[in-house]
Amino acid sequence: MQLKSSSKVCVLDLTHGGIVIARKLKKIVSSVSAIDVYKTLDTGELGALEDEGINTSQDTLKATDFDIIIAPVHLDLKYPMLVEAAENSVPVMSHHEAVGQLLEEYDPTGKTIIEITGTKAKTSTSTLLAEILSREKKVVSHTSRGLEDWGTRTIIKKGLSITPASVLVALDAIREAGIEPEVLIFEISLGGTGCADFGIITT
Repeated sequence: MQLKSSSKVCVLDLTHGGIVIARKLKKIVSSVSAIDVYKTLDTGELGALEDEGINTSQDTLKATDFDIIIAPVHLDLKYPMLVEAAENSVPVMSHHEAVGQLLEEYDPTGKTIIEITGTKAKTSTSTLLAEILSREKKVVSHTSRGLEDWGTRTIIKKGLSITPASVLVALDAIREAGIEPEVLIFEISLGGTGCADFGIITT
């Protein structure tokens, strides 16, 4: 399933990275709608998205009005739009998969991407791996500790979550910092984007 320039897309769940995905998609698809499933955004945040041309709602919309629905893997399958999508063969893409397609815009050529997921020890595994690889490579890692440049032992950015969409925010921050890493290590919750050279599952 591929996102196309002609696609009408609806992003579900703005609390767990959906805002980032919606904003990135707005640049490459025909239209984007975004549903605040958990009703956590205030009117100002929703208004800002509307000003950017992203249709927003805190209520469900008709799934059949869209070519693709993007939903996080943890969203209840009984959520009305997912039920309607299943009944009408409307494709549903995970946040992870959407981020994987959006990663193509960042040209990962010449970089090794490592994604680490699992229930425990994600951060410690990421940190240990970054420590080892940084002896011979330029490494940047994104974990719950922050976005770290291992060449200078500095935190580039703090406060990012480990939702799939945060990978895109991390890459934007790396660009802004003018860093050219050889290895990128991403701690990601509940899965991977499918774009990693190496995927690691901890337990």
